[in-house]
Amino acid sequence: MIIKGGTFGPVETNTYVIAEDRGHQAIIVDPASGSETWIDHTLSQHELTPGVVYLTHGHWDHVVDAYIWDQRGVPIWAGTGDEDWMAAPAPFNPALFGFPPQTPGVEPVRIFTDGDTLEWGSLAFRMMNTPGHSPGCYVAYEANHGEAIVGDLVFAQGIGRTDFPRSSPAAMLASLERIFTELPGETRIYPGHGPWATTLREAEPYARMFM
Repeated sequence: MIIKGGTFGPVETNTYVIAEDRGHQAIIVDPASGSETWIDHTLSQHELTPGVVYLTHGHWDHVVDAYIWDQRGVPIWAGTGDEDWMAAPAPFNPALFGFPPQTPGVEPVRIFTDGDTLEWGSLAFRMMNTPGHSPGCYVAYEANHGEAIVGDLVFAQGIGRTDFPRSSPAAMLASLERIFTELPGETRIYPGHGPWATTLREAEPYARMFM
């Protein structure tokens, strides 16, 4: 399994490229501002082609360049809950960060709900709705390899903010308890910000400081 990450944009958002192996189609996760060149280079380096864009949730820093891949013919997938923000990615006024106020939106062609499976070749990601940071936050857990794409739910040394529109501290607490209970501690996590490939066990003490 290939997982490559890069950090882009004014709030240092993580973008990932995931694939079974060299020569396969890739999942592009959260194409952040300015990530296109890096994604293309990473795809070329590993002899991959873009297969799908997966959005962990609908906040603008995670979806702002999704339209580029949509226009390149790559389908968009996401969990349910934040589709309106994906269609109009400006709930936090991206113009303040130098983006056009009318950044093109996207409409996911596949919408996941809690308990669905994102199948990609031999990879099978269990989709877990983990609201709190936003209603449409999802964790994608690949049990065979022990990897989880966690978006802005939990970071290496913290958790996602809950002071945004439609955030919920109570829902965040429940979502954190869920992943710490249901997923193995050795699961490697790939968050939306900060260092990646730490484990849930390593991240849990920091998360519990906020719980």
